[in-house]
Amino acid sequence: MLLIIVIQGSIWINFSVPYLQGEPLYFLGYLIVNSIQMGANIDYAIVISSHYTDLKKVMRPKEAIVAALNESFPTIFTSGSILASAGILISVLTTNPVIAAIGTCLGRGTIVSIILVLFVLPQILILGDTIIERTSFEMKGVSGMTRTASGTMHVNGRVRGYINGVVDADIKGVLHGQFSANIATGTEFEVDKPDMYLAEGNIHESEETSGETPDSGAKGGDAE
Repeated sequence: MLLIIVIQGSIWINFSVPYLQGEPLYFLGYLIVNSIQMGANIDYAIVISSHYTDLKKVMRPKEAIVAALNESFPTIFTSGSILASAGILISVLTTNPVIAAIGTCLGRGTIVSIILVLFVLPQILILGDTIIERTSFEMKGVSGMTRTASGTMHVNGRVRGYINGVVDADIKGVLHGQFSANIATGTEFEVDKPDMYLAEGNIHESEETSGETPDSGAKGGDAE
């Protein structure tokens, strides 16, 4: 809802100028510019709002919106300046009045969209932060955030994905795939419908006692 206010506001401002100036507005030009401006404005608004939503998890709202603007400004300014320049050049170079009107509306509308997205949308996101928190939701089965990293990592919470390396942790859950690790005494380990077992000579249990080093061994199999 907050994004729609900015998107529709920029379109209304853009097409109110010909009315105030008393200039004719071609219906075909209105449809073309309306579609292009709405698409570009939606992209600009989504870039800032998505950055703000992610950064708000680790920052305060005001700091998050400043960081979101810093990250989004190059993308929005580059794309918007190219689109606005193209519209203005079309209006200047063409001799067809219909095409010239389309170019003028497109260039003016893009500039209006950039101004509203960079200066008005951040204020709306800050003031409407309570509304965003109460109306936002997550779809089932879709993870909120995906991270890719390498090296030594400390994880506290649920993780779903693929791990390539050595794991040393207390695990309570279900493992799907190939399992090969040392099993401490007392650990419950059950394989449901295994695809295969390793030979008995390759399966050992390590017993951990105080003052003694556990015997190294491996237990293999495919766990589902």
